[in-house]
Amino acid sequence: MRAKSTHFVEQYNDLSAWKNRNKPLERINPARILNNPLKIPLGKLPLTKGKVHFIRKVDNDGKISVLNEAFKVGEEFIGEYAWATICLEKQTMEVFYRAKGPDAVVLIKKFEYELSEVVQDIGQDICKTL
Repeated sequence: MRAKSTHFVEQYNDLSAWKNRNKPLERINPARILNNPLKIPLGKLPLTKGKVHFIRKVDNDGKISVLNEAFKVGEEFIGEYAWATICLEKQTMEVFYRAKGPDAVVLIKKFEYELSEVVQDIGQDICKTL
């Protein structure tokens, strides 16, 4: 018991080291720095070309809900999870289902997804780093 108690005390002290709050904080240098300071407009951000992904569970009616809209994907998928991808440039939404295994992805539905805003190109200045 005495031999094991010293091991326990050392291990407890090592695990409780975070409680030592008297050490000064060190400054962490950032790994990446933007060339120009990035300014985000405080108003509405523009839509840019790209894709937005959602994983949704198919409800009892065979529908999924994406951005407060219901889409019928099929009653055979009730209780399963589906992957919905909105392509902003093409203004379409594709719904995929992964049956068995990571390579068995099947496109089950494709919908038109009209946007009320103009889709812009991605600005090149946001991707530049030192």
